[in-house]
Amino acid sequence: MTLDLGLWNALVSTATLLVVAATAIAALRQIRHLRAQNTLAGLLKVLDDWRDPEFQRWLAFVRHELPNRINDPAFMDELDGRVDRSRHPELYICDWYEQVGSFLKHGLLDERVMMDVSSSSCNATWAALEPVSARMRRTRSNALYENFEYMAARGVLFERAHPGGCYPKDTPRLAELGGAHVYGSRPSVQADDPSPIST
Repeated sequence: MTLDLGLWNALVSTATLLVVAATAIAALRQIRHLRAQNTLAGLLKVLDDWRDPEFQRWLAFVRHELPNRINDPAFMDELDGRVDRSRHPELYICDWYEQVGSFLKHGLLDERVMMDVSSSSCNATWAALEPVSARMRRTRSNALYENFEYMAARGVLFERAHPGGCYPKDTPRLAELGGAHVYGSRPSVQADDPSPIST
């Protein structure tokens, strides 16, 4: 029994289409995995920077010393020209947030993950550094530290969208589950508990 040439062509075309579609789906999955790997690598680098002792010293300066320093006119005047970073370590924090904000803006970091982890600290840091950036923008432009500002703005929007936090709605809180228990141990069951946990 021989197949009609038209039917044979239709079968070959269909098979080719299925192979191309399967290849495209596999490629899309690979791209998704690669993007997730790149995003994870970027987030790990951000966390490494955050844990760096020198970074933590700069952050401590912003949190503990800068609030008093910004009340010193001479300190603020130094921001109008070439800035000595040994006297203004807060600028290293501005630079870091500027870089991370740029990565967020261009999709190189997953915004949902980054904001879930850092929206509060970013917003607090922007608020602490806003007098510094505002003073520097007087002699430069509003483009100075705009990516830092962008990240802080995204943080504000994220927190407004999640006023009660980001805990998944389909996962009970530990208090609802009776707390956390060591694996294999049996929590005490109340007499009126209709569904005791079996081991």
